[in-house]
Amino acid sequence: MYYKVQDNFYCQNTVDAEPKLTALDSATYPLYAIVFISQKYRKDSYRLTGLWEYLNYKNQKIEHIPFILVTETENGRSIAQEELRKLSDNKNVHFYSWNKQGFDSLTKTYFLDKPYYIDYSFFVLVDADRRIRGYYDARYVSELKRLIEEYKHLRLKEEKNKLGKENEIKSIN
Repeated sequence: MYYKVQDNFYCQNTVDAEPKLTALDSATYPLYAIVFISQKYRKDSYRLTGLWEYLNYKNQKIEHIPFILVTETENGRSIAQEELRKLSDNKNVHFYSWNKQGFDSLTKTYFLDKPYYIDYSFFVLVDADRRIRGYYDARYVSELKRLIEEYKHLRLKEEKNKLGKENEIKSIN
């Protein structure tokens, strides 16, 4: 059973810009990996060690995967986001934010009925139908490798289905 998720976030392209509610549309993000970073973890850079390793040493393996980092905001400002932007300036890493008061309720839609050890800083792989396909601990390179493989698999599956629909042979009676 797959859970469907909400995919509306506040986009904050620059630190001083006013955040705007933005939906992660399936054309721009057919598949994506999303992680939620709580303010209390903003100094714990080890929580994204696996991603950091790939961004710095194996970037060609992840350059096609959109990674979305969602942080808490308070009064329209996200200190965690400012610090995370130092992590990477890659085009495939996107930053969004959510109000601090509602941050826990938002993540509950992504962590519904999941084991107790899955929490903030776990990547969630979401498919084109906005269903959760897996959880991956961002601290470990092996987990990111597993995320990459499953992303590729889902991408190939979607392409196959798309090509099958576009090239369907129909008989004319």
